[in-house]
Amino acid sequence: MRRHHLIEEAKAELDVAYEEVKRAEHELMDLEFEYNERVKSLNGHADPDALAELLREKEDRQQALDLEELYGLQRCTTQRFALVSACFGLVGSVKDQAMTVDLIKRLLFQQDELRRNKVLIDRNLRSFQSSLRAYMLKDSSAENDETVRQSWGAIEELLRGLGREI
Repeated sequence: MRRHHLIEEAKAELDVAYEEVKRAEHELMDLEFEYNERVKSLNGHADPDALAELLREKEDRQQALDLEELYGLQRCTTQRFALVSACFGLVGSVKDQAMTVDLIKRLLFQQDELRRNKVLIDRNLRSFQSSLRAYMLKDSSAENDETVRQSWGAIEELLRGLGREI
């Protein structure tokens, strides 16, 4: 059975990001609960400065969770997994190689990006498509796997160079 290591790795990255977000969200809920319990234990007799300090402490701890950064990481890993999976699906299901490259191009790049970088994009997409097709249909060797990884890495580098987060 052929293993698609690039997809497996993208999925593992997505799983890690999801778990980190879930962990941070649980910590956030725990902080909120702890804060509410501490306020409740004061029975309405706390001085305003003590309440303000309690609130400041809670907010500092919440900020330290970096939840927005974790959401961003999760968004990027989701996008990467989706794009890798879609490209694998196209190469595996569309027999015409030129059509496969065109479909991947439309999936990954915007029109203005294509106009400015056509030659480089086409070269990298053809390399990825041919290496993935060789891996999927001919020989799932370590060498072909490495070629798939390198050609996908070049595509990701292109996307990052265009300002994409992937």
